[in-house]
This record gives sequence, structure tokens and C-alpha cells, in this order.
Amino acid sequence: MLKLAMERTGHGAALGFEITKVEKGEVELLFPYQVEVVGNPLTGVIHGGVIVSLLDTCCGSAAITILDSRVVTPTMDLRLDYMHPAEPFQPVYVSAKVYKHTANVIFCRGSAWQGDRDNPIAHCVATFMKVETSSISLSSVMTRQIKRLFRSKSAHLVKEDE
Repeated sequence: MLKLAMERTGHGAALGFEITKVEKGEVELLFPYQVEVVGNPLTGVIHGGVIVSLLDTCCGSAAITILDSRVVTPTMDLRLDYMHPAEPFQPVYVSAKVYKHTANVIFCRGSAWQGDRDNPIAHCVATFMKVETSSISLSSVMTRQIKRLFRSKSAHLVKEDE
């Protein structure tokens, strides 16, 4: 279920990664090289923001795997160290593991690499908050989304009238 949700919706669908391993407290994914996410067209190197997104997503997914109840895990903190740029035209592999969890916080470590797992592009530590879905008001979430939609539609209509 996690694999399907992460690969085919929202951010996961936009990035186009594939989850290759899901175990309790551990997730791995594969991100195929894509020209659309190149940060420097002269070198073909993937934008660093993509690496951040992959690590955050992988760690957050690992955090979800340790939970038994309906909980969401928003990122509280993400600390990333870049070791070197990604090589152009090569896939990126990402892994994440939960190393501690408390009543309210989940702690993860992640790594991104190409070819040699011992030569990471970047590694991270991240913390995620446990939020019971019952404490999230669906009506308030939907109200905010509807307001955003109307604001964007109104702005679009004003531009057309000008």
C-alpha cells in the first residue's frame, strides 16, 4: 500500500521514483535519471533539491512503516550533508532507516548514492512528528484547498480581463 501511495500520487508521481524495498523501519527507492530535473544543463547534474526531496520522502516513508495506527508523519527537521554532485545520466539510489522513535517523534537516517553505496552523494538525519489522523479536521483541510482554488481561479480571471 505504501509503495502504491508514494509512487503514484502527488510528489512521488511527479518525481517518478520507484520504491524497491519496504520493511518495518526501512525503505529504499530508485530514481532514474531524468533530463527534466537537471540543475546545470552544461554538466547534466541533477538539481540538489531533487536529492533533498528523495531523502525526505524515503525517510518519511520509513517512518510510516513502524506505525500501526492511522498516523501522518510530517517532517519536523531535516539535516543534509552533500558529499559530491550526482553523476549525470546515472540513477540515484536512496535508503532510509528508523533508528529511534518515541511517543511523538520518529528519528531516521538516510543516504543517496550512485554505483557505490559507500560513496554517498548525500546523507541525512531527519525527525518526523506522529500526528493522529483523527486530530486532523478534514473539513478545515478541504476549506483551505477550496479557498486556494478560488484564489488561483480569481487571479487567472483577472489576468484574462486585463
